Amino acid sequence: MINRDRFFADIRPMFGGSMLQVQVDVTNALLDENLPDAHLAYILATAYGEAKMTPKRENMNYSAARIKQVWPSRPDAVQFARKPEALANSVYGGRLGNRVGTNDGWIYRGGGIDQLTGRENYRKVGIENDPDAILKPSVAVASIVHGMTTGRYTGKRMADYDKAGGFDFVGARAI
Repeated sequence: MINRDRFFADIRPMFGGSMLQVQVDVTNALLDENLPDAHLAYILATAYGEAKMTPKRENMNYSAARIKQVWPSRPDAVQFARKPEALANSVYGGRLGNRVGTNDGWIYRGGGIDQLTGRENYRKVGIENDPDAILKPSVAVASIVHGMTTGRYTGKRMADYDKAGGFDFVGARAI
């Protein structure tokens, strides 16, 4: 059982000394999940790394240089520098269940604490018809836990990295 007072005292410096209520709510919801300690630690670290424990949407307002870094195989995408909606539709359109020639790339861009992306993935979480629900802490937590424990992202799941000598934290990046 985690001593939450001590846990929050230990992590608060990562947030500049204080946490927003939404960050506390997300963290508590993750701590409430019935997960092995190593899985919980990995999911907490991922939620912090992806979104600082704050459900948010990918803003897609990238410079041409940043587009080249993020999507090096999409040189045509640089024409959408500082055009977030057009960029999202360019790089995500026709992928992950998003329909070509629609606004799906923008509607189903990264969201939550796992940066859930694509109509198909929003469908799997049950929020295809309400994509902004990914901003609710409870939905964001359910999404990341489901994605990491079932292999929804890449086919790799947390249990794949449980080894006799302990959890393979490095290998689990494949999730």
